[in-house]
Amino acid sequence: MMNFKIINIAGIFALASIFSACSDENHAGVLTETESGTTIAGIIINENGTPATSARVDLISATHIAARMAPIKTDTTDEDGKYTIDSIPAGDYALQISNTEHTQSAYITLTVEDNKTSTKNLPQTSLEENASLELDLSTYNLDKGDTLCITGTLNWSAVSEKDIKAGSITLYGIPPTEFTNIMLIKGASHDTVSRNVKWDFIPGEKLEVSSTQVTITVPEEALNSAKKLNGKKTLDSVIVPVSLSTDIKNPILLNKDGDTLALYKVSGNNDGYLTVIPNFDVGTYKFTVASSDSSLPPMQVAKAYTETKENLRVTTNDFNDNIAGYSTSLGISFWIQEDGSTIKNVDSIFLKSNENDVVYRMRTGDNPEDLCVNFCKRYSSDTTYKNNKANYYVIKDSFCHKALDGKRHHFAVFFKLNHVVIAIDGKIVEDSEMQNAFILFPGFTVGNHKLEDLTVFSLGPNSIEQANDEGWERLHAWLNAYYIMQK
Repeated sequence: MMNFKIINIAGIFALASIFSACSDENHAGVLTETESGTTIAGIIINENGTPATSARVDLISATHIAARMAPIKTDTTDEDGKYTIDSIPAGDYALQISNTEHTQSAYITLTVEDNKTSTKNLPQTSLEENASLELDLSTYNLDKGDTLCITGTLNWSAVSEKDIKAGSITLYGIPPTEFTNIMLIKGASHDTVSRNVKWDFIPGEKLEVSSTQVTITVPEEALNSAKKLNGKKTLDSVIVPVSLSTDIKNPILLNKDGDTLALYKVSGNNDGYLTVIPNFDVGTYKFTVASSDSSLPPMQVAKAYTETKENLRVTTNDFNDNIAGYSTSLGISFWIQEDGSTIKNVDSIFLKSNENDVVYRMRTGDNPEDLCVNFCKRYSSDTTYKNNKANYYVIKDSFCHKALDGKRHHFAVFFKLNHVVIAIDGKIVEDSEMQNAFILFPGFTVGNHKLEDLTVFSLGPNSIEQANDEGWERLHAWLNAYYIMQK
């Protein structure tokens, strides 16, 4: 979340590159085990598909610090673009490849495992135009003589007097992919500081990292479903995560035209925010960070938590106060990684709503890998419903889908009156009518399970349906885009 990604420290966001492995029929690169270690063999091609001759291929560790280390091994591609590096012990590595002009590059991560018994395909790799980085020195309080290294790469630079005057440091020749860690080496003391980042470099473009700038990039992938709609091919009010480290009180995002996006502060994450893009379309949106005492949080977002604790309660007032005017619908989403076969019956509840005529519950199903969303109708021997001991609930609808297989999944459920839509990892797995409708949505309590990035939201009619659409297809497209931006 190619995927939309978040730059944590600087608050800049960019598009993420996805490297996919070759099919079984494509043997452009293989790992084979030798007596002294693993041999890596592969093919490098140019953007036009021709072999990249005389390209340099450097094998480095996944934690390589270029200012202090040399590459482990190096090879040069032959006239067919082939390279071979042998005798590699077990460990995590990267290959950084550059053409002879140092204008194009590529980057491959790989793991060499102990006791390998099979051959493993590696992708044929295409060179792309280098990216560059311009970093505001104030972002990390860098001074003359300090060194910036992108961990796991050959890219580094020391701060010069020229950089001090410019107020920024520039790195060139960066492979166009995402990097998640940097190392800062302080001048005279040589002390090192590691920082986690999410820097996604785009071919031929400069990534500007500033403590006051935010860039949101919406990839084509996020609009794939919207393009199939009969109505408008863009989406309305898509919720997007923003990571922003700032001392500004009541921050908002401000573009060059003066348009603003409100921010919702995520509970449990000092740098975590959510914003809503009103007219969601493919492209790059650039903002500066400003302060506004009059700005209200996005009305689509009711509550958001980085990580839940047992018995976390979200009340009905939270819904009504935060999503006034949107109260006819309710969405709940979270990331989860659970193995249902290990969950005891006493811990079967993931989330249950508070007392109401119609309630919802999320719990394990008869199939241990299923997470079920159950809707129950209240009955009572006391027609006033004031005697809780006389109340009992009957399951009227149950929708169960595989989400507890030990893998990490994004789970989203959306109700509007008596309609329910469920998406797992952006894929619609349920679109059904319930036997009973919600007039008001009750709050809920989280069970003894960790839900990551729990978000409670609601949507206006333009996000759900339009006249030229059929059924709930616009909501389907919205949930798919929402997932892509969460990744």
